[in-house]
Amino acid sequence: MLHSFSCENFYSFKNEVIVDFTVTSSAAKNESYVTAESQTNLTKILAVIGYNASGKTHLLKVLPFLQCFLVESFAANPQNPNPIQPFLFGDSKDKPSKIATTFEIAGDIFTYWLELDSQKIIFEKLNVRNKSKKRSTVKTLFTKAWDAKKSSYDFKDIGFDLPKVIPETWLRTNASVISTAFRLQHKISSDIASFWQKIQSNVVEGGRLDDSIPKSIDLINALIFFCENEHLKKEAEKLIARFDLGFSQCDIKKETKDNQQVAVNAAVVHSFKGKDYRLSLRYESSGTKHLLVILKTVLEVLANGGIAVLDEFDANLHPSMVLPLLKLFMSCDTNPKNAQIIFSTHSHRILAELDKQQIFLVEKNKQGISEGWRLDEMEGVRADDNYYAKYIAGAYGAVPNITEK
Repeated sequence: MLHSFSCENFYSFKNEVIVDFTVTSSAAKNESYVTAESQTNLTKILAVIGYNASGKTHLLKVLPFLQCFLVESFAANPQNPNPIQPFLFGDSKDKPSKIATTFEIAGDIFTYWLELDSQKIIFEKLNVRNKSKKRSTVKTLFTKAWDAKKSSYDFKDIGFDLPKVIPETWLRTNASVISTAFRLQHKISSDIASFWQKIQSNVVEGGRLDDSIPKSIDLINALIFFCENEHLKKEAEKLIARFDLGFSQCDIKKETKDNQQVAVNAAVVHSFKGKDYRLSLRYESSGTKHLLVILKTVLEVLANGGIAVLDEFDANLHPSMVLPLLKLFMSCDTNPKNAQIIFSTHSHRILAELDKQQIFLVEKNKQGISEGWRLDEMEGVRADDNYYAKYIAGAYGAVPNITEK
């Protein structure tokens, strides 16, 4: 499970911001929290709240960036620059970006640090902590540091157990040690890669996925997924029926030619005066299509475990749909593998249903620098406050300053 992540000099975040899923024993005792194998208390849900252009999407980009870097970076062309963007104003554009994350696999807590610019990885480090009720031990597994004088890396394998002689080609300027070792079926790296492969996100380097590619492709991918996972399609149909969209069944078929997929046909079944009628999905609303895309991400993560990273979770959806979707993560019955979700939304009424440890606020200051904090970091915020009412009133910040004419 994910414990935390942070970034510094990353897009609109000039200064370090830490996003923390860990909670103290004072957090509410309900199913939206879980005690991990390490005995760490974690929230399964974190809502990112802020006005337009405050930096919410930039914050969410950290996780898909880490996923790509830890799993796929070795597959990139060795001559490619690192896909990182610093804060572009002032001298920050010439400084490296810093990213860190702490996550748990089978009771072991890993912490990974990365410092890089577009030209090279400057520093990379991995620690592991085995935590139990009796004791906690921390061990550094490896460090990789750029030596400017030698124009090469100083690599130290302390407990990572790679082959004794490391070829120089393994220590690339644009590939993580973990991604490299994963290609060699290295045990620890494979476990870490497996963890990060379970992230499902609609955020990519360029922003939201449906801003970067045609929305039809996103929908087609969801339809193919449901066609290949009938049991999850049935779960989606149950939810669709609950949401009163006028139909309760999806009929999805793939057309193939010479063993190659060439088309996906999708229809929904409407009932009228006791008879069923098939209607092409193309005639359904954008909200219905977006719901199918969201359900693909949500149901896949719930089925396999992992993390859903969803920007504008509520886009094109009626506000009353948001809470039932989140409750899928809260309930142990629908979330037996303790999947987590971090999402941005403008359906602010959801704040009344969350705890202060589950609300992360983002705003930009007058210099255009994004800042973020978890609501329970603010003094005077009570567990029984009406977070929605106080947020709308501006008590917590992260609301737009709209001026009169």
